[in-house]
Amino acid sequence: MKHSVQFSIAMLLLLVSGLLFAVNPACAQTYTLSTLAFFDWSNGSTPDAGLILSGGTLYGTTTEGGAHQVGTVFSFPVGGGAITTLATFNGSNGSTPGAGLILSGGTLYGTTVYGGSAGYGTVFSVPVGGGAVTTLATFNGSNGAEPYASLILSGGTLYGTTGGGGANAAGTVFSVPVGGGAVTTLATFKGSNGADPWSALVLSGGTLYGTTYAGGANGNGTVFSVPVSGGTITTLATFNGSNGAKPYAGLILSGGRLYGTTFAGGVSGDGTVFSVPVGGGAVATLATFSGNNGSEPYASLVLSGGTLYGTTEYGGAGNAGTVFSVPVGGGAITTLATFNSINAAYPYAGLILSGGTFYGTTSYGGTDNDGTVFALTPTPAGGTYALWNNSGQAGLWKIPVSGSPTTASFGPYAGWTPTAAASDMSGNPYILWTTTSGAVAVWKVSPSLKITTSQSFGPYTGWTAEAFAVGPDGHVHLLWNHTSDNAVSIFNITLGSSMTSQSYGPFKGWQATQIAVDSSNNTRLLWTDTALCEASLWIITSSGAQTSQTFGPYSGWQVQNLAVGSDNLARMLWENTSTKQASVFTVASDNSITSRAFGPFSGWSPSGLGVNNDGDSDLMWTNTSNQLSLFDISNTGNFTSSGYGPYSGWVPVAIVAGP
Repeated sequence: MKHSVQFSIAMLLLLVSGLLFAVNPACAQTYTLSTLAFFDWSNGSTPDAGLILSGGTLYGTTTEGGAHQVGTVFSFPVGGGAITTLATFNGSNGSTPGAGLILSGGTLYGTTVYGGSAGYGTVFSVPVGGGAVTTLATFNGSNGAEPYASLILSGGTLYGTTGGGGANAAGTVFSVPVGGGAVTTLATFKGSNGADPWSALVLSGGTLYGTTYAGGANGNGTVFSVPVSGGTITTLATFNGSNGAKPYAGLILSGGRLYGTTFAGGVSGDGTVFSVPVGGGAVATLATFSGNNGSEPYASLVLSGGTLYGTTEYGGAGNAGTVFSVPVGGGAITTLATFNSINAAYPYAGLILSGGTFYGTTSYGGTDNDGTVFALTPTPAGGTYALWNNSGQAGLWKIPVSGSPTTASFGPYAGWTPTAAASDMSGNPYILWTTTSGAVAVWKVSPSLKITTSQSFGPYTGWTAEAFAVGPDGHVHLLWNHTSDNAVSIFNITLGSSMTSQSYGPFKGWQATQIAVDSSNNTRLLWTDTALCEASLWIITSSGAQTSQTFGPYSGWQVQNLAVGSDNLARMLWENTSTKQASVFTVASDNSITSRAFGPFSGWSPSGLGVNNDGDSDLMWTNTSNQLSLFDISNTGNFTSSGYGPYSGWVPVAIVAGP
């Protein structure tokens, strides 16, 4: 086993004295990716467009699925729930809505790429509460064709672009009365001034601004402007490959500059983030994508607090897209989240920002691979919960990043012992109580350390509760072990309501000892073979699909704990049973391993592992005096530590992430 961190005798002496300090650089804001809803074809499929938010409800479109298989308009409660189909397309009233919606006066407005009387697309409206699709205008080729972009509304008029059609079959800028009527062609593209505008427009001071995917001096697209009343197209900037190429996305305007993304071009050919003066001029490349930090950004940006945020369709650790940020003045790309084919994949659409949370859609991924609605929430600072036991009495500590812990005690309850702790993504801790008869009780506790829900299970003859975890959907996953053959049963519990179970094994020589649930609701199950000093880590998806990775053998080492952070990376705690040295494995999405070693520290044993909400690993050490030392370990291996106890009669049991 390789170890990447060593500590001095001076550090060891500080630990033994009860408190260890080290430099821990301030961490940048981290985010938690949550899948809010899955599309299943019947309620829509392949949502290529972004969302809008109004009154606690998200609204959007899907390009496929629904009753007639050619797309839907849907709504979704921002706090979670079922997808509601507000309207479906049938070809005659439009087909394949690739653009997002706008909302005005209780009515949703949008475009469809195809369908309508001529098959070249439509402008439509739908009541915000749902109902029939009203066709406001149709495209016939000569007045435009295939509008991929969202609309904007100003002064009773809807404005947009078509990707094709017009006098030169290279696209148009158009307007339509909000109540419906004839399409007015405001400008046409001819190649030299741009071609194939896929993006929505921006209106400022009587001028419309946008991008074209193709055309211009180099054939790689342009940034353009046109008077809102119509007229000559002005080319503000052209792309040449090195400064970007093929901008699908629309623009945002701030401080006299237009900001956007290109789908291709740049140093690695994977796209760029750029800005252009609103009056025209050279393209400033603010950042370039290189695959690992994202690839092929399709959607417009969001600007907040001096930072640009967006999505890439591909790239990232799973090559299924990313959410990223870039300083508005340019600089390094920060990857805030990565997608995979299980939780979500390929975000064509951009983001919306509300209350510090980003919302968006992915075109694929999810249970049926029909796409998802997701949220990206700022991760709170990484506190910790610690569970103590005193002869059947539970002590629960809420340990903040700085300051003193808040504590509460429960019991004692005759015959019951607090044996494990867990926490959910909302910062609620859970306590697992067990009895010698095999019965268990799961408690949900509020962040203010008040009991909110409890439920008992068992006893079940021959079965012992081994561990538990809580998923982002709030379900408790309770791991049972059959004492005679080490077969496993996992309860998936909605506290106070329903429960399902799934069994695995037995597998000769192996015992499942730890369970975790990642932010995509995939179950991580840790098996150990103590005789061979090996471990096997399973990933079980919500559909039941299983993958596994084996670790070891590592002579003299045994795996003790498992934890998964909001980054969906598994951490495993290994202990050298002779020296009591600890090694923390972090398992990346490509199954590569980073390990960091700590100790040995005389008299101390590694005895618990968690992952803070800020992404730091928590490592719990205990000694024979029942003292607790908590290491808060950053991704770079730097750490701080704090010591607690001893407290007469109290024994430290477990640690988990806190708010």
